[in-house]
Amino acid sequence: MPTLGQLIDRNADRFGDLDAYVELERRRSWRELGARTDALAYALRGLNIRKGDRVGVILSDCIEVVETIGACAKAGAIRVGLNYRLAPREIGELIDDSGADVLVVQDSKVAIAQEALIFSKRQPKLIAIGTHELELDYESLISAELDRGAFAHTPHEQLMICYTTGSTGLPKGAIYPHELMMESMAAVALAEGAGPDDVWLHAMPASGVPIMHLLRNLFHGTKCAIIGEWNVETALTLIDREQATICVLVPTMLNDLLSSGLITKFNCSSIRQLGYGSAPIPPATVRDALKAFGCEFLQMFGTTELVGMGMMLTATDHERALKDGHNCLESAGRPLYYVDVRVVDDAGNDLPDGEAGELLIHSPYVIPGYWNQAVEYSETVRDGWLHTGDIAVIDAEGFVHLKDRAKFRIKSGGYNVFPVEVENCLAEHDAVDEVSVVGLPDPKWGDRIHAVVTLSSGSVVTGAELREYCRGKIANFKIPKEIEIWETLPKGPTGKIQKREIIEICSQASQSGAA
Repeated sequence: MPTLGQLIDRNADRFGDLDAYVELERRRSWRELGARTDALAYALRGLNIRKGDRVGVILSDCIEVVETIGACAKAGAIRVGLNYRLAPREIGELIDDSGADVLVVQDSKVAIAQEALIFSKRQPKLIAIGTHELELDYESLISAELDRGAFAHTPHEQLMICYTTGSTGLPKGAIYPHELMMESMAAVALAEGAGPDDVWLHAMPASGVPIMHLLRNLFHGTKCAIIGEWNVETALTLIDREQATICVLVPTMLNDLLSSGLITKFNCSSIRQLGYGSAPIPPATVRDALKAFGCEFLQMFGTTELVGMGMMLTATDHERALKDGHNCLESAGRPLYYVDVRVVDDAGNDLPDGEAGELLIHSPYVIPGYWNQAVEYSETVRDGWLHTGDIAVIDAEGFVHLKDRAKFRIKSGGYNVFPVEVENCLAEHDAVDEVSVVGLPDPKWGDRIHAVVTLSSGSVVTGAELREYCRGKIANFKIPKEIEIWETLPKGPTGKIQKREIIEICSQASQSGAA
């Protein structure tokens, strides 16, 4: 398998002046990308970055995200994505954990980086992009090295440290080996059917594992259009102007597109496939999206520890669900050809189809470890099986139905209730835009089922009316005791709804009311 740097160089030779990456107001050809990654690799060497050293990036999605990982791949450095949406203290802790010697930051993120370093024991060099007052300027470093020619690649094992989102605790640095990451990207591209005529539209935040979407066009030397900070109009403009054909979104982005009222104002006919993933999505939203775009849909399931995808709900599966009413839309799909799955009880015993337990995954692309956290890794990956922490059921056809994170399973009145069941029911209501269901401590029930929702634009409905809507659709014991209407739901760096924060807010409100 060619390395990342080799693919960039081959595309520079073969596709020269063709677009590699485009933004709303900038373009970069393959030849330019090849030359600039060489120059940046030389610049990193000049800053004493050697094989195995870590280079952190604090960037919103842009062309420089690709240039930095390309330069790291050529120089033998390990790229560390640091999500600027994290708190400065958290970023500082991750800088210390990774041992980053250099940070590449956008001018708009310089203040974030400087504040993060207050909480860090390290003092990495800052390279800034854009207008700034720092000593090291990104463009100046590249310009000074452009005439040196091709950079001699440094063979190395590890390409990237990818931090988990921390949805069940502090972020952990998943180690991504170079060869494993390239093989996994190729396997997923094969599974989703990406081809040489596709134009990628990149929407997912590439500080972490979604960078693999940003690099998918490397295999065919095609074009990738980068949205940057998520914006519906920018996304639709790039689809129209660049004739984008394929894209992967998180559910909140898909909701934004559907509720914007802008889809019909742009030519979106080039889109042939929309993928979605990162968090559960109600079947009602999928049906609305299929009507709006009229293209193929894929659902993708993966975790940071998988170096890519593990399961997929194919376009055929979506069609079957719409035509025949099959319930596969409620699943995460079936395992890809290189993946095995098991569902086990608390003692690790395999459960039969139809029974809920923890989902375990075996794949050649499971990460080899966490950075500085050998104990955490030994608890997560045991005997070659990734313990996902997800509660799942496998049906007779092999579809894996994710019930929820084990941590958020609700035990109410002696019954197990999985939030996603209740969320899917509420999401069917026309007035509901987003929904999250949690369990709150209750002296009588053990856990009290509680829901918070946001409403579609112009919609009016009460919590009591939504509770009544659920009656007859789900068991009475699953109906939330209370449904609150919120303006927005808290979301994490990747757009996932943050149940921890919702539980904390609701618990504090309950305690205040009791006082």
